Amino acid sequence: MKTKRNLIQIWLLGAVLLLHPLWSGLAWAGSYTFTSVIDNTGQFSVFYDKPAINSSGVVVFHADLNSGVQGIYRSDGSTITTIVDTSTGEFAFHAGSRSLESRPDIDDDGTVAFFIYDNYTPCIRTGSGGATTIIAESSSTGPFYDAFSNPSIRNGVVSFRGGINANGYPHGIFTMPAGGGSYTIIAQDGGKFLSTTPFNETSINASGQVAYCGDLTNYASGVFVGPDAATTIALTGPGSQFSSLYTFPKISDSGAVVFWANLTNLSGGDFMSSGGVVTQITVAGGGEANDLFPSINAAGTVACKGSLPSGPWAVLAGTAPVVDKVIAVGDSLFGSAVIGLGSPGNNGLNNSGQIVFTYSLENGVEGVAIATPVNGSGTVLPILQIQPIDSLHVRLAWTTNSAGFNLEFASSLPASTWNSITNTPVLDGEQFAVVLEMGSAPQFFRLHKQ
Repeated sequence: MKTKRNLIQIWLLGAVLLLHPLWSGLAWAGSYTFTSVIDNTGQFSVFYDKPAINSSGVVVFHADLNSGVQGIYRSDGSTITTIVDTSTGEFAFHAGSRSLESRPDIDDDGTVAFFIYDNYTPCIRTGSGGATTIIAESSSTGPFYDAFSNPSIRNGVVSFRGGINANGYPHGIFTMPAGGGSYTIIAQDGGKFLSTTPFNETSINASGQVAYCGDLTNYASGVFVGPDAATTIALTGPGSQFSSLYTFPKISDSGAVVFWANLTNLSGGDFMSSGGVVTQITVAGGGEANDLFPSINAAGTVACKGSLPSGPWAVLAGTAPVVDKVIAVGDSLFGSAVIGLGSPGNNGLNNSGQIVFTYSLENGVEGVAIATPVNGSGTVLPILQIQPIDSLHVRLAWTTNSAGFNLEFASSLPASTWNSITNTPVLDGEQFAVVLEMGSAPQFFRLHKQ
């Protein structure tokens, strides 16, 4: 099933046109086709949140079989490969609350990095089907006494948090080749970091840059990149806009970082840091981006979960800092209505803009799906003309050889809902124009095709 929605978005304030920094000009905000990777109509019964996708569109997910076996599986949409499961009794997953739900990651060559229990021992492993490789395992005799962390993998390197059996038993952030070998210390407690488990989970990009959250000796929390916090992305403490930082930052191949945080006014949200500037992620037309596990790709696209202006939960994506609906609760998908959506997760977005997410439908079907962006889709972009008339009015006009473009507006930004100005279709070769009256508050307009 295909769902298409193309947008052109602008802000108007007074007689001045404000192009959002997201665009150097007007651009599509995104159309998507949806593909089912796997669902519960076959051998699978439960799909856990936050699957991951690599640059080839291959997905890894954590799921339960109808038989009660639980495992981590890889699929390209046609074949399924078991990476690891509980069928032999050797491996197990975190029981009870999902305080450490296994969130596997997948490299472009299909290698999967994951957290699991091996005979009740927490460990981080890699595998691609068949034997797995130990990256770190909690042990009193091995290199690590603590390996209680979900890893990240990119270009054959795994990043993770752990504690090592060394003088003082320090915790740290580490990398290791996906095939095993010697570890590299990225950051370690002592020095600028607290000496009591100051670190949390990590992400790594194609250049080997590692992003992580840590607690400093002055008790401020921070999001950092690089060895020994070489780059500070965000900090709590006096003068900061942040009161707390969540522990799952994501770094893109271009070096931008997204993370979730609480502001000092106690509101929370997703934020992006690029070029030393931190910007809050906003939803087109209003709503809220509110995902503890936002993701970002090399092109600056952010994917996350949040709410729309009208209220429904949605998977959101767009060129940061503005995201828009990919799919929402109540939308039609695979012949039924969506009643539940999972977060794309830190690794749920690839550099092609594909997004993987879990879903539940009204007809009882649950599964994993990929949203693939459609750029252009064979249509020609409308040419939008903007002509100020006086200090209170502006004329918008456009032409297109594709019918069905509608102009909608919200009187303020953010807005609770979109209000249609017109639903008159644009015929081939014709120009449609509208004169808009602007108030003192920012106004948000979108030209879209449904």
